Amino acid sequence: MLNVDELKNQIQTGFKQILTPAIERITLMQYPETTQTGTDLAKDISQAFEDIVAEPLATIIANAIDYYVKNAAITGTIITVGGPTTQTANISSMPTPVTNGTIPNTLGIS
Repeated sequence: MLNVDELKNQIQTGFKQILTPAIERITLMQYPETTQTGTDLAKDISQAFEDIVAEPLATIIANAIDYYVKNAAITGTIITVGGPTTQTANISSMPTPVTNGTIPNTLGIS
């Protein structure tokens, strides 16, 4: 089962690990020389980005993923074998996603 809060935390952690240091480095690249003041300012800017953007953006992305996962339509045609009490069908995924769900006993998600 999809846990939206855990997904949000993982996305937010990704932003903190990737985007925050990237913003700090990009900010430092704008200065012609490396100084302690410039380094402190770059760190402040990247921290402000993290504080303002990371959690709300992670929440939006997690909720969008949750919405589409919960509203996915599973399609397919099942052909079974055996008697009325032992009918079974193997449902597999084809190597070409376009045919999934259109060929009997394949699972398609739309």
